[in-house]
Amino acid sequence: MGGVVLALGQAVQGKSKDKAGQQTFDAIAPDIVGAALENVQMNPTPRLLDAKDTNIPLPSHTHCSGSGYVRGTYQGLTTELCTVRLTEVSEVQREETGMWEKNEREVYTGQWILCELGQEFQTWLTIWPRDKMDKLFNARTIKTGNEMFDKRFNLSSDDEAATLRILTPGRMERILTLADSSIGKFAVNLNPDGRLYLAVHSGRGFFDIGKGRETPEQLRQRFARELRWFTDMIDAFRGA
Repeated sequence: MGGVVLALGQAVQGKSKDKAGQQTFDAIAPDIVGAALENVQMNPTPRLLDAKDTNIPLPSHTHCSGSGYVRGTYQGLTTELCTVRLTEVSEVQREETGMWEKNEREVYTGQWILCELGQEFQTWLTIWPRDKMDKLFNARTIKTGNEMFDKRFNLSSDDEAATLRILTPGRMERILTLADSSIGKFAVNLNPDGRLYLAVHSGRGFFDIGKGRETPEQLRQRFARELRWFTDMIDAFRGA
């Protein structure tokens, strides 16, 4: 394993980044995931996590794809993680030829986790980050009474009272603490059937080597730290 990982820096230069990323996934991912989850399955089928099943707000896109699927159990709860990428396709007509060409650009890359909490809830709720446009248009959102939480997040649901019972003061404080250590803007979607979706717009995927400048040990530490953030967030909602 060490030999494969040490060669990754050269692989980024001498081979495609995708191939180098796959080498990282094969060499490191099973070990890192195995330390956090039990009954691990790499590339499971059929898949449980589908971004289209959620109420998480996403940028306008033409295509949605997932990759790097891993499934396991976290403290007895079925959990699946993957990388979600959104792309937008536009058509441009060349003046010199009159021919139409398709241009595809990536508009979103993020790390997602689905955890089945094994309990039912009275309502669904979605939490996502506030931005300047929300303030400009006075976006409708449920107010929790926690000034810091309301300043940082939008909150939507079809039952305000049930939502506020789920988001106890202690749980909101845990979410705010995790927000300070997040690797990107994140969103949460909790469904009445107990499915919890966590999505971090990090600009990369799970076990992504980035620019390939980290040592093998630095990669392992980063991967473990990022996965731990997600399991900590799951813990914040367990027993909600």
